[in-house]
Amino acid sequence: MKDNDGILALLQDIKEMLFGLALLLAGIVLCLVGAAVNGGLGILLVVVGFIVAVAGISYVHHGYTHHEVVEKQD
Repeated sequence: MKDNDGILALLQDIKEMLFGLALLLAGIVLCLVGAAVNGGLGILLVVVGFIVAVAGISYVHHGYTHHEVVEKQD
């Protein structure tokens, strides 16, 4: 069972990176739509988009640096 721990950690990291990329893309789209819309709604969309993009960057960074899989030679 110990042999699968590295694979599970790697899959968790990949999941976090994909989720972070999805959040980052959604934040960029929200910022672009907010820039195209005039008024208070546009400003709100830009602020929400920026927060979502920062959260996405955080998830990508956490997934990229979180685990290290080391192969042992028997």
